[in-house]
Amino acid sequence: MRLRSFAFLGFMLLVAMAPSMASAQPQPLDRIVAVVNKDAIMQSQLEDRVTQVRRQMASRNVPAPNEADLRRQVLDRMILEQIQLQMAERANLSIDDTQLNATVRGIAEDNGMTMDEFADALEEDGMSLASMREQVRREMLLRQVQQSQVASRVNVTDREVERYLDQQGETADTAYHLAHILVSVPESPTPEQVEQAQAKVRDLYRQLQNGANFAQLATAESDGQQALSGGDLGWRRGDQLPSLFADVVPTLSNGEVSEPIRSPSGFHLVKLIDTRGQQGEQKRVVTENRVRHILIGTNPNRNDQQAEALASDIRQRIANGESFAALAQEYSDDDGSALDGGELGWTRPGQMVPAFEDAVKALDVGELSQPVRSRFGYHVIELEDRRRQDVTRDAQREQIRQTLFQRKVSDEMEAWTQEIRSGAYIDNRLEDGRQ
Repeated sequence: MRLRSFAFLGFMLLVAMAPSMASAQPQPLDRIVAVVNKDAIMQSQLEDRVTQVRRQMASRNVPAPNEADLRRQVLDRMILEQIQLQMAERANLSIDDTQLNATVRGIAEDNGMTMDEFADALEEDGMSLASMREQVRREMLLRQVQQSQVASRVNVTDREVERYLDQQGETADTAYHLAHILVSVPESPTPEQVEQAQAKVRDLYRQLQNGANFAQLATAESDGQQALSGGDLGWRRGDQLPSLFADVVPTLSNGEVSEPIRSPSGFHLVKLIDTRGQQGEQKRVVTENRVRHILIGTNPNRNDQQAEALASDIRQRIANGESFAALAQEYSDDDGSALDGGELGWTRPGQMVPAFEDAVKALDVGELSQPVRSRFGYHVIELEDRRRQDVTRDAQREQIRQTLFQRKVSDEMEAWTQEIRSGAYIDNRLEDGRQ
């Protein structure tokens, strides 16, 4: 039984595969294929990941390049991953078991399976649930690093949202299926390095014009983060196109490849695979809840059991007539709401963690919850009011804000990866044959 692709894992899953089965054959002496700052990447790790990548590519019908090109691409992704994991370690980032379990459960549910069925399917694919959990943990760490380092650089102003609304064109309701090849240049490249990259992208463009397979060429030659997926960027609405491609893609015909596009990170080739229309904006009405809460978290002097007991005691005191607001100001560990008596105002679906939202849905107006466990601690929640609200315009604005945000993040990501590579010590022994 083959599992469907896991959307959560993205491109990094292709290169984050840990060894899943030990070989029955005698293994040669392991060797170092790359050194990344203080860490070494071993030949056995590279071979295991190349095997996994080939399996993934076959399941997605992505043509594999020759062995040397594939090993080079996989090792390059492993190096970039290792740099980011080192950044996570220095920043003391971690993924707790509650977050990890919820994410793995979500992946199983997305594939229409119980956890037992999911574990069995993984075994059929040559993986264990334990190794899968570690892959997911690693991917979540990488996302945390990217969130803190890249997304934190990006800001979308209200003025940008309004300007976009005013300028929104016909392409907003058209979706494009794209693929991409990047020939990168270093930070602050010399004229010779730019000329070399330009010559390479021109050669790739010429090969594509002569009938070369785009996916196979992307897998072998692209420096983009989707290289091991054949450069596939998936479907993007016109208003979600990276700003670099926004003017070019609408001019392409299905199957056509753009001429090289210059950016600070290098030279890009974009292929328009397919186009489809989108339906117009639908009216959106949601249930909003006005709530307040008291959060009791754990700390070095209060373990989980003690936190739950304190939350239960506070809940009983409120039920006996003590002031919710006064107890929130005295006890709540949510600094953002404690001074306001625990008030969170009107909340919409998706704004709170799932455990909190599920508890609120079950409450009647004026009702007080039992202590509710989330990754932040124990919540005592009161539902003060509930209403139905037309949020069509607000939803449109938020969608535009997210679109502009993702566009800026996409523009920033390639530059950031070049930046962290240039700041790391990398000894790639595949490049000079010292393996």
